[in-house]
Amino acid sequence: MLQVEEFCCPTCKGVLSFQESEYACSACSKKYPVILGIPDFRVFPDPYIDFEDDHKKAGHLAEQYHKLDFMGLVRLYWKMTPEVSEDRAERFIRRTAALVEKGAECLSLIESLAETEKLRGFNRVLEIGCGTGGFLVAAKRKYDHVVGADIAFRWLVVARKRLEELKMNVPLVCCCAEYLPFPGTRFDIILAEDVLEHVRSQESTLAECRRVMTKQGMLFLATPNRFSLTPEPHVRVWGVGFLPRRWMNGYVKLVKGISYENIKVLSFMELRRLLNKCLFTNHRILLPSISCEEAQYFSPFQRMQLAIYNVAKQIPVLRLILYVVGPYFNVVVFSSRK
Repeated sequence: MLQVEEFCCPTCKGVLSFQESEYACSACSKKYPVILGIPDFRVFPDPYIDFEDDHKKAGHLAEQYHKLDFMGLVRLYWKMTPEVSEDRAERFIRRTAALVEKGAECLSLIESLAETEKLRGFNRVLEIGCGTGGFLVAAKRKYDHVVGADIAFRWLVVARKRLEELKMNVPLVCCCAEYLPFPGTRFDIILAEDVLEHVRSQESTLAECRRVMTKQGMLFLATPNRFSLTPEPHVRVWGVGFLPRRWMNGYVKLVKGISYENIKVLSFMELRRLLNKCLFTNHRILLPSISCEEAQYFSPFQRMQLAIYNVAKQIPVLRLILYVVGPYFNVVVFSSRK
């Protein structure tokens, strides 16, 4: 666990003290518990589960913690989540297995982009939405100070198992992306993959990233394209993004029987406007590459689509079209503060 001075109150940014099993803010008197060894600084719960059920689910995972290995714990999680179909759960499990390799490739990309800006001396890394901790493993192999944060308390228990199996000491923190419990200018690299489309306030999330990023730091985002011609990746439904936003939830419920009200995927132009509004003027929106390690878990049809995508990226005219209808964006933001 991080030392108390490494944290601040997520709401008022006041100084915290630690007593027994909780952090307390001297400025606003709010208290934040430490449960199963993980500090819970959330201002509001995960949109998919309330505080009590999240802690209860984490407790069930903790009961089997020393009996199962990491992948066993992942499979147990999905068995405890019957509202997710077996096919979707199996897809998530396969993806989880590839996350360390994907994290290493993502880190290499981040470092190459930093090199073009002549940014060096990175040592402090924060991942927002760390999930099962794949990127944390890759980052810890290269950097001394790595922190994982997620709004899903239950997933942090699973991430800790992965890290412990590899004998890695990485602090894990439960918090909201809009209310980070860290003092300003703390992190050289901030990563948030598949996070921006899930938060309550995209603007507040980016403002918090800007606040905790060092003067020579960088933020790396990965998020789906609203106008992608492929199925929406979270619900696997075609054409969601082309509808007016007020129709999206009803359409997904009609087609798939699940909610879409907590997801807001952005188009290329919406993403640019958001970044500029948050004063991230030095940014690049990129078309990502899909690793071979990750692609092996795709269906044959998806691998065919990937092959077409990789060819299209190399052709200037088609590359411009992919910014409109391609599946995903990578966004790298450099701090503009001097």
